[in-house]
Amino acid sequence: MRDFGELLRRHRIRVGLTQQQLADFAMVSVRAIRDLECGRTRSPRAETVRLLADGLRLDDDSRANLLEAGGRPAGPVSVPPPAPSSAIVGRENEAAALVGLFADGQRLVTVTGVSGVGKTRLALEVAGELHFRLGWSVVWLPSSRMPAVDDDQDTVLVTDHSPDTRLLQTHPRLRIIVTSLAPTGTPGEHVFPLAPLDDDAAVRLLVTHVRRVRPGFRQEAANQAALVGLVRELDGLPSALEFAAGWFMVYSPQHLLERLRTNPLDPTSAHLRDSLRLSLSTLDGEEREALVRMADRGYVDNEHIARALSVRGLIRRAGPRYEVLNLVRAAVLEPVSGPHLTGGVALTWPC
Repeated sequence: MRDFGELLRRHRIRVGLTQQQLADFAMVSVRAIRDLECGRTRSPRAETVRLLADGLRLDDDSRANLLEAGGRPAGPVSVPPPAPSSAIVGRENEAAALVGLFADGQRLVTVTGVSGVGKTRLALEVAGELHFRLGWSVVWLPSSRMPAVDDDQDTVLVTDHSPDTRLLQTHPRLRIIVTSLAPTGTPGEHVFPLAPLDDDAAVRLLVTHVRRVRPGFRQEAANQAALVGLVRELDGLPSALEFAAGWFMVYSPQHLLERLRTNPLDPTSAHLRDSLRLSLSTLDGEEREALVRMADRGYVDNEHIARALSVRGLIRRAGPRYEVLNLVRAAVLEPVSGPHLTGGVALTWPC
């Protein structure tokens, strides 16, 4: 039997959720998730497994595997609510743009971006908006199987897999939103790259997370510069901001910023390394080499490759030039055992 904690962690990282986000979506305590993933709890209750499977939007096969790993028989699939209850921060424009695309007739939208940028959270927000404001039906499908679609009403399908093109041909009132590290290449696809949060929104989100561990924390003139420095070092990635917030129990904003400038991956745990390497795994050999050169030397000399890296959220525009995200640069250049390029740049790509 596969270890439940390992399987849970793999599913969570695959869909790009932090432990806190999964806790919010599944209505399970973050401590329970940590205990399960660390192996401190090995026999979860059946209801806990069901809630986690709902929060992860697992398909039938993945759900059955998770139930089996937890020592539970597979049961019927339940449909989770269309959106989480927690408020989204800093994505109002993106959410409105996606709702507008679907309302105007776009059939298939793929939200792309680096791991941890908030693709799944945005998709949940958009699905909830379409459901509650426009009355659309919502279908969750984290697999490639054919779902049941009601052709008598507008429906949005949310998935993290390449959709079967027969769905759109068969169901004229169906729209599909895909969350993916890279474009799927499906005919008719509208690619919607999701950028990191801007400084103001990132600071608001960071402070929100910090107050969960330090309720009395206040954003004020004395720490404003450090907070802005922190979100810039962390590229405005929601996942990174959430992990870094936990360190406010130990460090002041100024001291944490100093630590981040030494190694931005250090205070964000192994989860971020794993998820960033998932993003890197979508690149071909030429794109990988270009990203390594850019991380090491600061330039990219091929516009086609620059677009591929931008759509994946690994680089971004900085005036007339591109720049690699700080966390991506750290992941690419981080010393590890194994093959290296000339100059000691580690090839940190997964197998």
